[in-house]
Amino acid sequence: MTHPYLARGQAWALALRTLMGYPPYEPTRHTMSFCTSGPRDFDDILHLTGLATEMQKDMLHLTFAELDDPEPCLVSLVVHQPLCVEWMSGCQLYAASERAPVELLQGDRRWRIDERNQLVSGKLPARHLLARGEQTAWARWRKAAAEMDGVALTGNKFVPQGKPLADAMPTEAIKVVG
Repeated sequence: MTHPYLARGQAWALALRTLMGYPPYEPTRHTMSFCTSGPRDFDDILHLTGLATEMQKDMLHLTFAELDDPEPCLVSLVVHQPLCVEWMSGCQLYAASERAPVELLQGDRRWRIDERNQLVSGKLPARHLLARGEQTAWARWRKAAAEMDGVALTGNKFVPQGKPLADAMPTEAIKVVG
């Protein structure tokens, strides 16, 4: 038996990926990686930025405070910048409308997936739109995650803490003894 966290984390990551407009399959120009874990300390953040560098992809990371929590407590980005790979914690979700793609707001930037499936940034939306946009995005994300519950994707991998991508194992191989 695998731990229910694996399926729950996958459902939340796939739901956000879909709402942001990133394809559910591996596109020709595969520029993003999506992952989940528990809370991250400094060494874990270095590990994740190292994995993003190794994959040569930006990364969206969902944090669950506890494995049994029903939803993530934090969204972070690992973004390739001109001179470094940057960890951006505490992203806010934002949707301009019920049908608009979900975007991430962090600091003074608005992050979205463009038509080439890459993460790009722009200016923040007007301040008076933020609260409503965040509520809309979270409501859509919760609904989409519930709809994705039980969807099993192939190709997902578990990278042991502190290990390189070469040591990753298929999530299907993880067994919980109890």
